[in-house]
Amino acid sequence: MVFSQDNKKILFCKRTKDPYKGLYNLVGGKIEENEDGFEAAYRELKEETGISAYDISLNHMMDFTYYNQNCYVEVYVGILINRVELTEELHPLEWISVDANFFDSKKFAGEGNIGHMVEQVKTYGMGIKDRDFIHPKMDLSNQTVCIGVDGCKGGWITAVLDKGKLSINKYNSLEEIVNQYPDFNEFLIDMVIGLQSNSNHIRPDTYARQLIKERASTIFPAPCRQAVYAVSVSESYHENERVLGKKFTPLTVGIIPKIREVDSFLQKNPEYKNRIKESHPEVCIARLNGRTMMSKKAEYDGIKERVNLLAAYIPEISMTKLVALSKSMKCNTDDIIDAVTLAITANISAQGQYESLPEKPMQDETGLLMQMIIPSFD
Repeated sequence: MVFSQDNKKILFCKRTKDPYKGLYNLVGGKIEENEDGFEAAYRELKEETGISAYDISLNHMMDFTYYNQNCYVEVYVGILINRVELTEELHPLEWISVDANFFDSKKFAGEGNIGHMVEQVKTYGMGIKDRDFIHPKMDLSNQTVCIGVDGCKGGWITAVLDKGKLSINKYNSLEEIVNQYPDFNEFLIDMVIGLQSNSNHIRPDTYARQLIKERASTIFPAPCRQAVYAVSVSESYHENERVLGKKFTPLTVGIIPKIREVDSFLQKNPEYKNRIKESHPEVCIARLNGRTMMSKKAEYDGIKERVNLLAAYIPEISMTKLVALSKSMKCNTDDIIDAVTLAITANISAQGQYESLPEKPMQDETGLLMQMIIPSFD
């Protein structure tokens, strides 16, 4: 049972085959073997309507057992979080006012069951949520200045939650950012901070990969300090093998200039050491979402899922706005999404709801903590 965002309509399908051909019915389907009821409800809802778990949070409201038909029915209810474009699988979909007579057996399927369900919701509410499918949402603080930064071509995409107001801009350097916001409460950046200079140093990368095993490849191997400051790519490879006994990927090579820029800034401006902290958007997204988000953030579906999630914290965010903004700033949309994710995480961290990976981080040879800051809802 899907209610519209304004709670004034319920989504129905008009049956095109028996049973109940020509009548309106709630959307649904069969639970597969070894499938959890919530999993089945979200799966069937997605298949029949295009509504995903990121668009609605379902509650388990009631069950029916029909012994004379050897049939068991589970009923799930939810209110849309986002405006969605419905996708019909087989039966036409239609929104019907909650004030309709759902006991009308000439119009609605189920011999009055739909009317009974609607009255139950109106009288007693929606039932029990499944914790695995709830975004672990908390209110953002409007009393802090929290910054999230992601690297992009030609600079840094910066999302700032300044006393509850979101602004997104592109800066050429970290110095420009801190000059604009000198009195920040939290500053998180998607870039390596704290560089290994020997094989005994422990970075947070391995811990982070354990949290998003399905997408562990999004966390690049961090190069050692000697490799970061090498004069050529070939020397970087050589130094990393010499110091750490392992290679890094070409993707890591691409971000070495940014790593060097951040480290150089912190060495020249020690007042920002361990105030500007490392984080990782995909790990933060997984924490905000309650599970690893499997879609790719650079693809349409991945962008949409992430925007829907972030909009639960910052309602003014929309896919249309972010795509337009990315064009004007000449960056990728996912760069903006990553920055906003880190700004939200920074705000949550400023309220004390954060975790450090690892719990007791080591310092590198310059005093920088080798850690990642991620949300914690304990």
